[in-house]
Amino acid sequence: MILFLSQAPFLTLRAQDANNPFELVDRLPETARMSSIAGQLTNPFEVVPHKKPGVAQVLAENETAPFTPFSILPRGGGMPQSTLFWVLVIVAGYLAFSIAANGGAAGKAWLSFLSDNGLNVMQREAFGLVGNAPYYFLYGSFVLNAGLFIFLVVRTFTKEAYNNLPFLLMCIAGAGLAFITKHLLIKSVGWLFPVTKETERYNFLMIVFNCVLGLFLMPFNFLLAFATEYFRFFLVFWTLGLVGIFYLYRALRAADIGVKFLGTDQFHFLLYLCVVEISPVLLVIKWATVQG
Repeated sequence: MILFLSQAPFLTLRAQDANNPFELVDRLPETARMSSIAGQLTNPFEVVPHKKPGVAQVLAENETAPFTPFSILPRGGGMPQSTLFWVLVIVAGYLAFSIAANGGAAGKAWLSFLSDNGLNVMQREAFGLVGNAPYYFLYGSFVLNAGLFIFLVVRTFTKEAYNNLPFLLMCIAGAGLAFITKHLLIKSVGWLFPVTKETERYNFLMIVFNCVLGLFLMPFNFLLAFATEYFRFFLVFWTLGLVGIFYLYRALRAADIGVKFLGTDQFHFLLYLCVVEISPVLLVIKWATVQG
């Protein structure tokens, strides 16, 4: 009994060094006993100070880099005015070719811009690829002028930050991609819902209005490119206001196409407005705000 009591502290220490605090180490095989004694594990009931996980620590310290969607754009200035002049000459030459290819296309587009009757006549005549080809040429002129206008507006507010030819080409490509995506979205709405006739009319309405807007943007692009700095700021806001009034008028004409769905399909009509019309504008504004 005395011998057992004298060995009790030693057994307690040995038991705490084992993997299981309640394991009798002496009853284990030789190899298991040696590995168990060699592994000096901590007490499973010991209170360990809390450590922040890696992800939580990064978020808590706010070390994440800000999202800059425009960081991939080619920065730098130095594009001479002569290069911009020749780009404008090429765009003006393309517009002249588009009008000369079918002299009546520009006049018909203007009449369709003014009245629904002109739009109906023009849509009946523009059948197939051959009938729509003159308006596609005018639409291409609008895309070129829209990209140029975006470039000139950015150059006005950022000085020499993006005054280079690669950024100009990216503006033109971005304008074309944006409007092609818009037309495809309208087309998909016609495929998903029984509104094919209305979506085709709305798509044609956008083509007509953009053709006319391209004619208006051409002289303003020349003025913005070579005007003085003070007059350039005035022209930017004047042209943006004109474009805003232009698209407001187009929205009123487009509302006449979809107003009959308000009585029966309010949800789908509002869903279309949010997804196709409002969300792209808000997305661009958000990107610009984050970049700023």
